[in-house]
Amino acid sequence: MTSPLILYDILPNVDNPQRPYALLPNPWITRLVLKAKNIPFTVKLITTDDLRAQGKDSFRERLGDALGPNGRPLIPMIEHNNRLIGDNMTIADYLDVAFPDTPSAYLPELSSSKAHQNETAHRLAWNQARQTRSTFMEGHAELIYHQATELFDEHQRVWMRSDEKIGMPNAYNLFLSLDRAVLLANVRSHIAGTFSILLPPATLRVQRISSGEDTTKLVNRPSNSPPLFLASPSKPGLIDFTVFSWFLFTYTADRPLNEAIWSETSDKARKWLEQYEGGKFALKGDIAQPNHWPGDLPLQGVSEWVDRMFSLYDNYTRKIINGEILEGEPEQL
Repeated sequence: MTSPLILYDILPNVDNPQRPYALLPNPWITRLVLKAKNIPFTVKLITTDDLRAQGKDSFRERLGDALGPNGRPLIPMIEHNNRLIGDNMTIADYLDVAFPDTPSAYLPELSSSKAHQNETAHRLAWNQARQTRSTFMEGHAELIYHQATELFDEHQRVWMRSDEKIGMPNAYNLFLSLDRAVLLANVRSHIAGTFSILLPPATLRVQRISSGEDTTKLVNRPSNSPPLFLASPSKPGLIDFTVFSWFLFTYTADRPLNEAIWSETSDKARKWLEQYEGGKFALKGDIAQPNHWPGDLPLQGVSEWVDRMFSLYDNYTRKIINGEILEGEPEQL
């Protein structure tokens, strides 16, 4: 008999387990991949101590040479048929093979088995997902790390802010010292570039020979109807889940920062800079003028996409954020 699939996620605060327990971005990605594939799963909440534990039956011992950077187990992990799999892209790859008739994580309009048959398209989508993960971590992590780790209990917070955890000397203090205006502008720029795929195609530059001629038939280009999602026109995939996971991270940990990052105009971003740490990183001089700061670029199509993501799977994500779903019954840990 097949064992039920388990998703391991971190419980940030064992002293207050109800809120928030779905916080970190990477487990959100795997949650949503599982929902997209309609694979039943249960969530088992663990602590950072569980991740670091050594000895018989520990995650570290079970994974062996498959540990992540710095010799640590990676969150999320899943357990399927008594096998541990860590890292959200590895998990997506595994699920595509283990459940071949479900939608591909990378090309979601195809089944996993058919997506693998189209090697070129699959490889391009896989590389795009990997690049998106790297791009969205950069800047987002530094902006939100202090606020997010404040939500951990004191014992786990010390570990989360340690050099050992982050992987470089004095990293936490470095995060705090970085110019928020630069980080925020870079993050908004990454979002704008990513979401350009949802914009309608540019005006067709082809002369009409006769009145009313349909020049769209003369060129091979996508439909004028913009896609609904980043991974495909009609269905979300790993890229959508990766981007949305970082939206959810700031949405849960610091709502004003979330609005500064993700709002269509830069008004809330400028206001956040004026208020953060008493205006330490507020825009000054020429860059403070309208449309002179690199973060002033508009984020078109983002809010509509966010609404679509929240509505997926019977409002699954919204219900977790609102505390209507208590996966794994964390109060019993």
